[in-house]
Amino acid sequence: MYGIKRLARTSAWGIAATALALGLNACGTVRQTAGPTLSHGDKVAVVSIANYTETPDAGHSAEAIAANALRAGGIADVRVAAADGSRNALFDSAQRGDGVKSLEWARGQNARYLLTGAVEEWRYKTGVDGEPVVGVTFELIDVSNGAVVWSGTGTHTGWSRSGLSSVATSVIGKVLSPLQAH
Repeated sequence: MYGIKRLARTSAWGIAATALALGLNACGTVRQTAGPTLSHGDKVAVVSIANYTETPDAGHSAEAIAANALRAGGIADVRVAAADGSRNALFDSAQRGDGVKSLEWARGQNARYLLTGAVEEWRYKTGVDGEPVVGVTFELIDVSNGAVVWSGTGTHTGWSRSGLSSVATSVIGKVLSPLQAH
């Protein structure tokens, strides 16, 4: 009898732990394609990240976090493009249309790859809890031919006491994790 009660109690804890783990994972999604193997010596150029949100400077924040994630992943030479002062960079979604200009800049930097992307969501949800939510998409382009060699997208909703930058750093790090140097 004691063994049955113990087994039932152990099973209940296992079910609760599994439900909690599934609940935590349900708060975010990451999808990626297979990518190239990067080395420590590869040079990656990071250009403006388009901001499709209503949050000012979300693209610049994502760009800075992405450059840092690449460096933390072992890419020693990460070049970040200077902001174009002729644009309204706070809410500019036209940045994605500058592919030729971005490739020319990356070639001038002798970069092997170009990282570009977009921010689709970057805010605190409205309501009582006000959870932070981030949604981003990235593409890695081979500078020699302009082909997309890797792409990834991710979303994550944090807890009500989480900071937006913490959630952004986490999801961008997860999305860019296949781009670590080997």
